[in-house]
Amino acid sequence: MAKESLNEITIKDYVLSPVEKITINYKGPRPLTIFKQAEMIMKIGADVASSGLYTSLFKYDATDGSFRTHIHAKRGYDQFTNVFLYTDYSGQENLKTHEGSINIKIYGVLETKFPYVNSFQKTLWWMYYKSFYKTYRNRCRITSEKYIYKLRDTFKNISGMQELK
Repeated sequence: MAKESLNEITIKDYVLSPVEKITINYKGPRPLTIFKQAEMIMKIGADVASSGLYTSLFKYDATDGSFRTHIHAKRGYDQFTNVFLYTDYSGQENLKTHEGSINIKIYGVLETKFPYVNSFQKTLWWMYYKSFYKTYRNRCRITSEKYIYKLRDTFKNISGMQELK
């Protein structure tokens, strides 16, 4: 018997719809310390272990004090649905006066994957999703939204920064 290829139905949504991203702007002393605390803040705010954190970009320029990084966390709800919480940091600190600024963007993507082998199974998955799973997935989105706001508040509380308007 030939092995059939496994396909997936993938459903992705931004957690914070229609806004998509929360932006925190800080201007003041020592923004580099916030940058250094990023992983610890992400662990507390997203409530994940170190194994659930990933850094996809890390740049620091020692000549002008500019920095940039992308950190994301993965939280699983069940075998089909995961949320990916992303934080993007960019900023600059004056090397002599230690004054500078940092911009933080926080957003999340809710992803659901249903594996199927044939068109009949694919149809059954869609019926299951529309009848039952959509309600559960909406609850996952609301919980993920709370994690994003918790991340925002954790950044503000731990770092002592205030959002600029």
